[in-house]
Amino acid sequence: MNTLLRIDSSVRTENSFSRSLGDYLMKEWKEKNPDGLIIERDLARQPVPQLNEQTVNAFFSEIPEAESTRLSDELINEIYQANEILITSPMYNFGIPSSLKAYFDLVVRTRKTFTENITRKGLLENKKAYVISSMGGILQEKRNPLEIHITQLLNHMGITDICYFPLDGTVIETRIAELVTFQQAEIVKQFNE
Repeated sequence: MNTLLRIDSSVRTENSFSRSLGDYLMKEWKEKNPDGLIIERDLARQPVPQLNEQTVNAFFSEIPEAESTRLSDELINEIYQANEILITSPMYNFGIPSSLKAYFDLVVRTRKTFTENITRKGLLENKKAYVISSMGGILQEKRNPLEIHITQLLNHMGITDICYFPLDGTVIETRIAELVTFQQAEIVKQFNE
C-alpha cells in the first residue's frame, strides 16, 4: 500500500497558501492511490520541541535512553512508513519556519536516517518528495533559499527524487489566482506522467 506523509509547517492554519496547495496535491494523490494511507504531521497544531542537550547526547549514545529519543524515533518511523513525502512550507525571513527546522533536527539522525563512516550515505533512498513553498516576494533565482535548504536536508537522508511547486509573489493579490492555477496544473501533470 502506498503511503504519503504530509508535513505542514505554516503557522497559519487558515488562509495558508502552502497548506491550500498541499490540500490540492493530497486530493490528486488520493485519486491516484484510492487505497493509500495518508499520515499527517501538522507542526503548527502539534509542535515538536527544539533539540536539547539531553536528546543530542542520547542520539550519540551506544544505548540511548528511550524517553530522550521517543519522539525522534516516532517521527523517523513515519518517514520509513511513507513512499512519498509532502512538505508544505512558507518562507519566513528567508528560511524555513522554526517548527520545520525543529522537525528536521529530530529526524536527520546518524545511524537512523544516514550513516557516516568513511563517506556519508542517506538511508531513505527510493522515496519521492514534493515541496510546496510560498513566499511574499517574487522568486529571482531558479530555486528559492527554502527549497535549497529542504533539498540539502532531504538529500542528506538519501531522498533525491524531489518535485517543487513554489508559490512566489503572494503579496501581489492580482498574481495569486494565476500562480495557484499554474501550480495546480503542474501537480496534475506530475500525477499523470
